[in-house]
Amino acid sequence: MKKFLLNIAIFFTIVAVVDFSLGKAFHYLQARAGGRTGAEYYVCERAKEDVIIMGSSRASHHYVPEIISEKLGMSCFNAGQDGNGIILQYGRWKMLSERYTPKLIIYDINPGFDMVVNDNMTYVDRLKPFCYEVAVKNYVSSIFPMERVKTLSKMYCYNYKFIEFAFDCVRKGDYKKASGYIPLYGHIRKEIIEKELPEKKHSVEIDSYKLFYLEQLVKEAGEKGTQVVLVISPSWKGGNLEVEAYSCIRFLVEKYGVRLFEYINSDICEDPDNFEDSSHLNDKGAKEFTEGLVSRIL
Repeated sequence: MKKFLLNIAIFFTIVAVVDFSLGKAFHYLQARAGGRTGAEYYVCERAKEDVIIMGSSRASHHYVPEIISEKLGMSCFNAGQDGNGIILQYGRWKMLSERYTPKLIIYDINPGFDMVVNDNMTYVDRLKPFCYEVAVKNYVSSIFPMERVKTLSKMYCYNYKFIEFAFDCVRKGDYKKASGYIPLYGHIRKEIIEKELPEKKHSVEIDSYKLFYLEQLVKEAGEKGTQVVLVISPSWKGGNLEVEAYSCIRFLVEKYGVRLFEYINSDICEDPDNFEDSSHLNDKGAKEFTEGLVSRIL
């Protein structure tokens, strides 16, 4: 029995050492990777730009930092993340705000990732590698308590992105060339242009977690002296929601006095030359949109 218990102890010790060592190796590589792996490490651990763009893929593809820097006279980095919203971005805010205070956050509102009920577990994946930060670990655990135990395993923290990680490790700092902006160069398909749009929704099922953390970001940024601008950026034909569906966002605007710029019924939404698909502007549209937005912020 003693020998059996000793073997068990040795086995778990080896597993713990391997897990810890691989975690250290992944952290080292992440800090030197390119692609989105390098970009997210930069945002969480190194960024100190005056202006930070936050949001989903609509943030990463719609806002051109070069134009913002030129017009506002401030440095800018685009921290938008495809397939994510406030659940991820609030965790990033916790890391950013402990390191420094941005002058301006431009947050692009995407209903699916910032308002609507869906699986929030998918949005904490990109925060797991940073759970060595107490603020991040506490935040992730506040949403999913079991993550406090699971994230003790370093391999668990990285297991969602091995393929992406491998590709990004052979790249260098490519994300720095456009300060995080990812341009799209395609054009919206003809069948989308010609397709009759369904009736727009006047309301959505609000996710209380998303709304709470969006409010926390707005509140905490204001307390630190960071200006927050909320934006509903262009979608083809204005998207599938009416203005009334964004009432929870308007509540935050009224409560905290932040500015909201919405493009639901703007001219840019009617020009197919501006779009890659129904949800995303192409590079031409992004530049036109960014120019117009900055002129409103000034």
